[in-house]
Amino acid sequence: MLDVTASDPDAFFASWQAARLARADLKPMGAAGLAQAGLVWRHWLAFCTVHSIAWDAARSLDVARFCESIGPRSSLKKTSPVTRRRYWRVLRDLYAHALAGNLVAANPAEGAQPPATERVPSLALPLPMWTALNEGLYEGFPGGDDFKARRNRLALLLMMRAALTVRELIGLTLDCAQPCPEPAGSPAGPALLYTLRVRKARGGHERTLQLDPETSRALHTWLEVRPVGLPALHPGSRLIVGDRIGRAIAPNGLYNICQAHLAHCLVQAGLLAAPMPHATVDPGALAHMGPNTLRNTCIALWFNAGVPLQEIQRRCGFKDASVMSRLGAHLASPFPL
Repeated sequence: MLDVTASDPDAFFASWQAARLARADLKPMGAAGLAQAGLVWRHWLAFCTVHSIAWDAARSLDVARFCESIGPRSSLKKTSPVTRRRYWRVLRDLYAHALAGNLVAANPAEGAQPPATERVPSLALPLPMWTALNEGLYEGFPGGDDFKARRNRLALLLMMRAALTVRELIGLTLDCAQPCPEPAGSPAGPALLYTLRVRKARGGHERTLQLDPETSRALHTWLEVRPVGLPALHPGSRLIVGDRIGRAIAPNGLYNICQAHLAHCLVQAGLLAAPMPHATVDPGALAHMGPNTLRNTCIALWFNAGVPLQEIQRRCGFKDASVMSRLGAHLASPFPL
């Protein structure tokens, strides 16, 4: 039994907070999360007062009406389903605590769950477009073989062949790339292959990727010109740089590289809407294609080629493979939920 009374909602919230902080089996809740929960609780109590509802006698219908009444922060916006579900989750947890202490007979939030947020399908490219992008990496690639061309080709290959994110690309340093000899007896003959150590964004775990021959070759040719004009090198220097003086490449710089390559290749292949009768891509759709589109297409191709789901999860650094279910429309077989 909780040592609080239903007539003291502030004492009840304090007891919930203390119990929540003591739960070692749940993800720790920081000051911001506790402040958000306090805000939701105050709003709920105000709602109960306006509608003459005792908080310990609330019904599922009351919780549902409360969630619907949540207004947006700006008059120009609508309240998102994410916000409604966040408020509902706080009330569900609070009432679970009240139920455990016999302060309520049932958890009213259990029957008032807002609709789930719609999962937007991930964008990936169809095979003709993907083929055009691969061919465009070599034939008629803008800049040919100069500094920017080598860098851009490597960045595109790391997105298209290794499924790296923008943050991961920017975070690569020289010591992340390590050469390794190609296995003896390879039909390609003597060549230099590379492994790449990828640091997961926001301090996550690291993973090591074996780069394919084409990407290894692009990395090697980039390293040949990267030192030109740059300060003294050290292992922590950035692998991908924005210019010849070594400044970091910005996220929009990588987006622009993708956009330029997409536009160039799709026009060359007659796939971008223009005065071409067989064009299949509207120019407006091109703005939504970028690094994530290349990464998604690479992941879908791995899946369709029969790469085990656990290996794809490792290559991408996913903690939960279910994130790939958004690629359902691009997969040859249903995603194993």
